[in-house]
Amino acid sequence: MSKRELLSSNQLYHSNGGITNRAWCVRWNHKGGVLASCGDDKNIKLWKLTEGAPPYVKYSSTLSGSHSRTIRSVAFSPSDQMLASCGFDAAIVLYELIDNEYTEVGKLEGHENEVKCCAFSPSGEFLASCSRDKSVWFWQLDEDEDFQVASILQPHTQDVKFVVWHPNEELLVSCSYDCSIKFFKYDGDDWITQQKIDSAHGSTVWSADFSADGESLVTVGGDSVIKHFEAADFVIEKLLLTFDNLSPDCQIWEREKRNMPITSSHWHCVCSYKADTRWPLYTVSWNHFNNIIAVGGGDQNLRLLRVEEGAGDGQMRTLVEYGAKRKFASEINSLAWNPHDANLLALAEDTGQIHIVNLVDM
Repeated sequence: MSKRELLSSNQLYHSNGGITNRAWCVRWNHKGGVLASCGDDKNIKLWKLTEGAPPYVKYSSTLSGSHSRTIRSVAFSPSDQMLASCGFDAAIVLYELIDNEYTEVGKLEGHENEVKCCAFSPSGEFLASCSRDKSVWFWQLDEDEDFQVASILQPHTQDVKFVVWHPNEELLVSCSYDCSIKFFKYDGDDWITQQKIDSAHGSTVWSADFSADGESLVTVGGDSVIKHFEAADFVIEKLLLTFDNLSPDCQIWEREKRNMPITSSHWHCVCSYKADTRWPLYTVSWNHFNNIIAVGGGDQNLRLLRVEEGAGDGQMRTLVEYGAKRKFASEINSLAWNPHDANLLALAEDTGQIHIVNLVDM
């Protein structure tokens, strides 16, 4: 695949700009036609993708009055019927799509401090949230289609910054100020901590994202490092099958082992990449079409990376920058690839600007 260059197709303003009105998060709905943004102005703005070349996003509506402080994160349910937001007021607000408009239908409370992130599970049955209070909460739909507390876990020793679900399984990853990442699974009765990686980064772990097949995870941190993790069973299979003298019985056993559920796998880092900056990396998004990894952070640069096979130096994988960096006006707080257009990337920055970036072949 050829390298790419970045072209911004249009720039939007979540707010009137200024450091006090930063845009914190951007998320596409699962159909890829609606973008939600949120920020310091306590509003959610919805933008619609229009047809054309290049694609253009235009303002649609504003959801306001639900939060009393900064809105830190937004998330769409898998069906796009629900939208969730969370903020510094320690609340999670739920909106339902009624007559083609998102309307507030409930508020989830219980966190003691700011809620930093929320995300729906791939089935839509669970909603996860994390907070400065060091906890990860699991909310579950009841028979009345209302979310109720299912589990409260406190596996971290510091502020929990981010949560992300596996694309296909009920497996959650959390990222924290304590430099660790944790994996959670449902054991049939309750949510439990499946794995702890206590020194995942040398500083705060700010964000993470899964590959399309769910076999790999990428994380970014305050140490300016990007790390690539893989499920251990998957790594063992790839490693063993590289040996020509491997017996047929062993090959069959390893292939059968790979059929184990991903929630039973253990993860480890297979490669890392130190960006050429002293600033923290805040956000990462993994393109599910072409496997390009977008990274942004405090140095205002948007970087694109790819995972490549190792070059015989003992590493099975390497992370390499892919094309030239692009610098924006302020810190990049959030990135999100469109789930249906491989070349479309949404970006939120401290100025309050939302950029829709288009990738084209060089």
